[in-house]
Amino acid sequence: MKVALISVHGDPTLQAGGKDAGGMNIYIREVAHRLKSEGIEIDIFTREHNRQEELEEEFEALNIIYINAGDPDIDKTGIFSDLDKFVEGVLNYSSRQNQSYELIYAHYWLSGVVAIELKNAWNVPVITSFHTIQGIKKENFPFNKDNQEREKQERIISLQSDSIIVWSSHEKKFIEQNFGVKPSKISVIPPGVDLDLFHPINIQEARRKIQMQERIRTILYVGRIERLKGLDMLLKALSQIHHEDTFLYIIGGMYNVEEVNRLKKICIDLNLNEKVHFIGSISRKQLKYYYNSADLHVLPSYYESFGLSVLESAACGKPSIASKVGGLPSIIRDNETGFLLEQRSLDSLIKKIEILLNDKELSETMGRAARKQAENLDWDIAINQLKNLFDKLTSK
Repeated sequence: MKVALISVHGDPTLQAGGKDAGGMNIYIREVAHRLKSEGIEIDIFTREHNRQEELEEEFEALNIIYINAGDPDIDKTGIFSDLDKFVEGVLNYSSRQNQSYELIYAHYWLSGVVAIELKNAWNVPVITSFHTIQGIKKENFPFNKDNQEREKQERIISLQSDSIIVWSSHEKKFIEQNFGVKPSKISVIPPGVDLDLFHPINIQEARRKIQMQERIRTILYVGRIERLKGLDMLLKALSQIHHEDTFLYIIGGMYNVEEVNRLKKICIDLNLNEKVHFIGSISRKQLKYYYNSADLHVLPSYYESFGLSVLESAACGKPSIASKVGGLPSIIRDNETGFLLEQRSLDSLIKKIEILLNDKELSETMGRAARKQAENLDWDIAINQLKNLFDKLTSK
């Protein structure tokens, strides 16, 4: 089987945590690599960019075709007007190579727009994964801004796709109720986690690997630095935790200058300069040492469609504290593998952090339970479900 995977703004080889690069990039990389090992050929189509210095490593197993569609510096909110050029570029590549595809697999709404045009040209089925949906973000995040076309296009894509893959039942319910899509057309197939890469390591050994002080308490955040992630609440919580030896490590790209400056000003105002470390983007091979060096992981987002960092932290045997939104309740079992925050309460966040910092036995018990749960979210399960869906659509 030959599949055209469309990821307009997301080059899967870009280092996660940078501009427009996060869990979706990691997901595409893993899916493409693992499907190829199952005999499914994947051509990944993405936009040309000038961010070669941000590529994490070479992925020889991935066949990535870069399409020239607009200014390479444009971020994802400005790409919509160049999507016709992207479609043209994909069609030209297919014609030049005399290459046909049995299935189109689109990621994010921009790719969905492209996929529907390609469906009409090639007469093959389309699977769409939105990763985030504008209507859900607006419900949860008061500062949300995006292309005004997005909501309209997400409805069209939902109705014209042959199948939709979501990561949580919450997202499935939203699409059914708001876009009028039949439940049978929507499959809940959450990502897996690389259990070979992310696994428990002795905390002192991990800290020595990244030259972190061994006798401190460490809170970890992993993800893009943007307002949606709610880091300001975590900083306020840290300022009220009365342990001199407690530090926060923030892993994520520093490209969003406005948000980074806002957070650093909060650090100054709350006298946290010595307690907060902005690490920037790092390789995933290095990331495992930060997870294992932490006492706990926190993700106080306004909204997350899934929350891959929570799953990776769990695989490393660490408990997480996260907002009770989107797909996060499908990963964290409240009071067993970590804590879920009702309505992003600052007081609740402070209380939960102090519980885990002060009760080492509880933290370790939750960490072991988190690892056990992560083992049930192995990639093999997700890949088998994807293969079955591919076979179903292409056998019609």
